[in-house]
Amino acid sequence: MSRIESVSDIDYDKIADEQISNEELKELLNDSKNLNFKQYPLPSGKIIWCDISTSNIRPFIPQPFRMNVFHKIHDLNHPGIKSSVKQIASRFIWKNIKRDVKEWAKTCINCQKNKIIWHTQSKFNSFEEPDERFSIIHIDIIGPYPPSNGNKYCLTCIDCFTCWMEVIPIENITSETITKAFYANWICRFGVPYTVITDRGNQFRSELFRSLGIICGIKMQTNTSYHPQSNGKIERQHRTLKAAIELTIQSNVVRIYQLHSLAYEHLYVKIPIAPLQ
Repeated sequence: MSRIESVSDIDYDKIADEQISNEELKELLNDSKNLNFKQYPLPSGKIIWCDISTSNIRPFIPQPFRMNVFHKIHDLNHPGIKSSVKQIASRFIWKNIKRDVKEWAKTCINCQKNKIIWHTQSKFNSFEEPDERFSIIHIDIIGPYPPSNGNKYCLTCIDCFTCWMEVIPIENITSETITKAFYANWICRFGVPYTVITDRGNQFRSELFRSLGIICGIKMQTNTSYHPQSNGKIERQHRTLKAAIELTIQSNVVRIYQLHSLAYEHLYVKIPIAPLQ
């Protein structure tokens, strides 16, 4: 049951009631060759039909509830079209679900207002590709944002292999703050990476930050001033993160940082599994 109710604020009891006389569900139960439906009990005692043909238990969603389901997933951090389709279609089922989600994501007003459409691809960077997790880390700084608990900036760290991302709220962007935040929130949790890739910001070129690399045996590598896109892995994610923060900036900012970091760890679509797996 917990796998069915993984998305909060969705009334599965009402969905179960609507399923009873739903003609589309009847058609799928009788004619679908690729789906495998099974009934599951809800805590209320009601029964809900779910597809178990994939690794997830996917409740069938009748038409009146579909837009609500879409917004519960999409509005978390307004991901791209592909990510929205993947996340919703992996958790729920109805006819033409991918087509519907694609159209709704394309017409999201908040996404249209805040997201940048990029028509060119970043140049391929010249850094080595990792063959194990947490060995090559990209880090950068974003902000300032409206203060929350005294924090106006974020130090972002992303693992090049798994794309695991940490978003660390910080008060300022002095070299001391950056060095302490990276040590306490990444090195102490995930271990010492072989390589750290940064831009050419003064904080990352400071004697203090470089000393951390020497003490820990980290190879500190910067992108060139002519080709800042060589740190492109984290720069691309910054576009998604910044757009998501702008969409929800009225809420508690620190909480937003945490939510969007977690959402990205589940949404990344370049590799077949999410970083959390």
